[in-house]
Amino acid sequence: MAESEGTTGDLGGRRVATRSFVLFIIAIALVMIFPIYGLGNRVEPYVLGVPFSMFWVIFWIIVEFFTVIAFFLYEHGGETN
Repeated sequence: MAESEGTTGDLGGRRVATRSFVLFIIAIALVMIFPIYGLGNRVEPYVLGVPFSMFWVIFWIIVEFFTVIAFFLYEHGGETN
């Protein structure tokens, strides 16, 4: 990978956060599978009326959603057409 994090190069002023994005996706995948999922794999306490294990999954999906939006805005936020 010739681009490093935060560089613009020949991308027309576009920032690149590829390494950070890949590490983030790996981290999100790990919290959804064994062994880290074991931290949230329980029924009680109930959070917002759902078992904790379901809340754990929904919480990390929401975190992923907003972080992917942040990565997109970081890379493409200053572009004008």
